[in-house]
Formats: sequence, structure tokens, C-alpha cells
Amino acid sequence: MYNYNELDQLVIKGSTRFQEVNFNQPRLFQPKLNIIKLKGFQQLVDLIKQQESFSKHNQIPQINTQKNLPSILAYPPKAELITTSKKEISIRKYSETRVYGRKSFTETAEPHSLEPRRINTIRNKFAIKKAFPNKQEEQNMFENPSDFATILSFSNLLMIIPQEKIVYKAFITKGNNGQLVRQLIKSRSWWILLDTPQTDVNLYWTQLRKQGFYKDLITLTGNQSTFTKGQKKQVYDKLKLKLDEEKYTNFVSSNILRVHNHLEGNFQISNKKALYYNMKSYYESIGQDPFQFIPLTFHIQDGIKDPVYQQFEEYARKNNINVWIIKPGEQSNRGNGIEVANSISQVKRLVSYKELHSNGVKKTFIVQQYINKPLLYNKRKFDIRCFMLITCINHQFKAYWYQEGYIRTSCKEFNLDDTDCKYTHLTNDAVQKYSKNYGKYETGNKVSFNDFSKYVQEIYNLNFNNTIEQLKSLCSDIVKASYQHLDPNRHFYTFELFGLDFMIDSDFKPWLIEVNTNPCLETCCPLLSRLINHLVENTIRIAIDPMYPAPTKKKPLPEFKNNFELIFYTSLKEQCGKLPEIQQDDDDLDVDDDN
Repeated sequence: MYNYNELDQLVIKGSTRFQEVNFNQPRLFQPKLNIIKLKGFQQLVDLIKQQESFSKHNQIPQINTQKNLPSILAYPPKAELITTSKKEISIRKYSETRVYGRKSFTETAEPHSLEPRRINTIRNKFAIKKAFPNKQEEQNMFENPSDFATILSFSNLLMIIPQEKIVYKAFITKGNNGQLVRQLIKSRSWWILLDTPQTDVNLYWTQLRKQGFYKDLITLTGNQSTFTKGQKKQVYDKLKLKLDEEKYTNFVSSNILRVHNHLEGNFQISNKKALYYNMKSYYESIGQDPFQFIPLTFHIQDGIKDPVYQQFEEYARKNNINVWIIKPGEQSNRGNGIEVANSISQVKRLVSYKELHSNGVKKTFIVQQYINKPLLYNKRKFDIRCFMLITCINHQFKAYWYQEGYIRTSCKEFNLDDTDCKYTHLTNDAVQKYSKNYGKYETGNKVSFNDFSKYVQEIYNLNFNNTIEQLKSLCSDIVKASYQHLDPNRHFYTFELFGLDFMIDSDFKPWLIEVNTNPCLETCCPLLSRLINHLVENTIRIAIDPMYPAPTKKKPLPEFKNNFELIFYTSLKEQCGKLPEIQQDDDDLDVDDDN
């Protein structure tokens, strides 16, 4: 039996202050009643009333009654339990509220000056629970911008020390929703926007890679400091990244630091033939069949005389496979040059063309087995657009998976009898937007992950979250297959945002289709207006803000939700010894977006 005389004061602590509570009128907790289940709280009220009754019966002075008992409820509540031994004997769940027993509490007393009293019995008497998760339970949904930037800097083995006064310059092209990028950079008052590129520009944001920019990039130098255990723990808690290094380098923020929004050598994954060779080489090196992850592929470089074409025709006839998709091996985006063939003879005719690209490069062809039994969305074909961010800062190479993407649907019902109809077989916006049915079934022919998940659960009884994990694994494979060939000159600071396209077949097996540099950032529907805005803001927070910190007297950025998940990390200093199959980039056409 608990001796209520031992309890002098109860205070419920937290970070958000409610109004003072009149225990006789619990409805004064409105409008937060929908947040807190008051069953446990009522037990607290009853407990205090019993204490009051006990005090009156034993003629104990009323120093802590309902009238003068401060009550502060918290969102989110913290976890703590204090006993007479002044040691924590039990850590409660973060979804509960911490309770202190205080002695001789007065309005002016500081919490740390109060002697804690044993309240173990009270812990079992009541609990206050929330109806929705707090920040800890939502995996730190909202990040403190300065802390987050510091942790990212530590993960790159550096710290950028802000100056009292500094201004950075950005040049951002207008295409592919450059206006959004400009708007988000402009919201940082320590940046100014340039109408034309200048030699002292800090951020050079263009639709396609500008090779000449890399020759002027610099490497900063600074003094080293030793990591504390707390700093390493912060990095691990936030990024799940264990730092083995003991030191990091301090740099003073500098307006001579320059960065381009494209990786040098990005064609190793954005070029269709280079992606094919890199993925094939990687999977074979780990004893895996590459065509369990990418469609069966033939790269035909010399028309029907090419030995690879002979292999293709032999395989197609032997296995009686007639439907193939033919893509340009280079300089292809927005669905340009892609054809679906329903016979070997049609494939033969398409790859026989001897043409040159506008830059004089000879055209080659990627011939892939068509996924003729795709999973359908309301009887129509779709693909999945996801995003990956790669940063290489201070030779620390990282890849991040963006946790939200979207579904791109076609305008016409799936039908293999009509392989000439691009509105049936190609889901690119640049193709679908010309159909009279564009937007008829879904706004902008886009479906959110959430809505798609409900659809496949209801129609196919399948869990889309499992598929997302498989897509994330494929994304990681892309990086493992190519990271040694990306940024070949090992620049001090570079980054790029990529768009990834996947398909799912009728067995719910995912397939990697392609990787896009300059992914479409246009916002043709409310879904993309929200998603793309957050995506670009997240990209800036991870790839730009830590390297260009605000001046010390500037107001910090507001909190934000980080949707990027670190999936790959390695130190990247020496150049790769093994040369890639495709060593030269031939994608130099200036296009608006990949759509």
C-alpha cells in the first residue's frame, strides 16, 4: 500500500505548455482532448483527491492541492523516472509522459534543485497516452536544420564554419521547372541569383552536365579535429552510419567553393548502353544472372552484321519470342526513338538503319525483351518513378534513396495486338500528354504510392511496401555497379539527383528499366506539386546547405521532413583500376527534361 503522505507534488513535464488545469472541469483540456486518452489521467486526478482527503483526515497542511498544483502536459513527452536514489531505474516508452515526485515545490523553485521522491507505485497507477506518434516515434520526422547540416558535415568528415557575413551566387537555368529551384534557393537570404553564369558562381544548376565547368573546381584545406563519441553517435543515430575515422577537417565557409548539379561521368548510369554493361558486369561478378533484374538485353552496334544481332535472332527464334522493345543506345529520353516490335523481321528492319546522331556519333541499338505480362493498373500499363541522390563530398561517396515516388499510367488499355500505339506502351509524359485521354483517368496520369498500395492490396492482395524494399535494393545495385566510374577525377564536392524507372510484372517482380539524369521536375498535378517541391528542398538540404551555411547572424531555416535514406557509403579517393565498358560520353544533346 502506497503512503500518500510521501507524495508532496506531481508535475507532468514536457515541451508544449497547456493552460492551467482545473481538475473539477476536465473539459478545459479542449481542444487537445482528441489527442490524450484521459482514462489514465482520471486515475491521476483520483489519486490526488485521495491525497487531499488523507491530508485533511490527518490534519496535514494543504500546500499542494488541486488549486495550486501546476500541471504541464507535453507533446512530445519525454521518458524519465526518478527515485530516492537519484538514479533512473526504468525508462518508459516515448509515447508516455514522465512524472516527477517533488518535495516542497514552490513556483520559483528550479527543477534541478528539487529533491526527487519515490513514485514507483504511481507509475503503475496511471498513464497518459497520445493518439498519434511523437517525433521520436516518427523517426525524427522534423529535423532541426542546423543540427541536421552539422551531422551531414560530420558524415563527410568535415565541418564548415560559418562566417558572420558571406553571400553565395547561384546560376539556375529556367527549363525543367528551374523556377522552383530558383524559388527555393532564393528563400535562403544568403544566396543571390544570377541571370547569366559568371566565373565566380558557387552553384551552377543546369539541365545537362557542362563538362567545362569541372576544370575550375577547387579543393578546400583546413585544420583537423578529433571526433567525440557524442558526435559519432549523432551521425549513427541520424544516418545509421558508423564512422571509423577519428578525425574531421574544419573549413571556413568560402564563396570560392563551386559545385555543379551533375556528376562527372554520370553517363555511366544515365546512358542506356553504359547502364546495361555496368549492371551486367556487376551481377556477373557476384554470381547473379543480370537478366533476373533487368530485361534480357542485346546491344547491337553494327546492324544485322553484328554478331550480337545473330545471337539475338537465334535466341528469339529458339524461344519463339516475337515482342521486343528497341531503344537508341545513346541520346534517348522522353520516349524518343523507342519502338515496340511484334516480330523478328521488324526488329531486323529497325536495327538496319545506319544513321548518325547530330553530333556525328554512330547510332547503336538496345534491344530488350518486352515485359509482355506487366502488372496493370485498371487494365492499363504503368511504370514507377523513384529518385536517388548521389553526393561525393571530401571523397565521401554517398547514395540516398528518396522514400516517395509516383506511378505513371498510360492512357489506353493494355493490348499486345497493337504494338504501334505509344499511348498504350510508353508511359512518358512527353508521349502521353498528346493523347486525347490524358488526365481522363488520373490527374496528370499520376498515382501516389499510397493510392497504388491500396489498389494492389484490394485487387491483388499484395503488399506494395515489400516491392518498395525490392526497388530500394535495385537502387543500391545501381550504385554498387557504377560508383567507381562516377566522378572519375575525384572532385572535392559534387552531387546529382537521378530519376529511376521500374516496372512490375504480373508475378509482382520488379524490373529496372532505366536511370535518368535531369529527372522531370515539372508539376502537372497536385500530387507532383507537393512531391517535387519536397524532393528539391530535401536535395538542397542534403547536398547544398551543409557546404554553404548561413551567416552566423541569419535566421535559421525552418524545420523540415527529411525523406532521403542513406543506402550506400564508401570513401572514394583513388581512381578505379578497371576501366568501364563505355569510356566516352556521347550524350550531348541539350533537352528540356526526361519526362
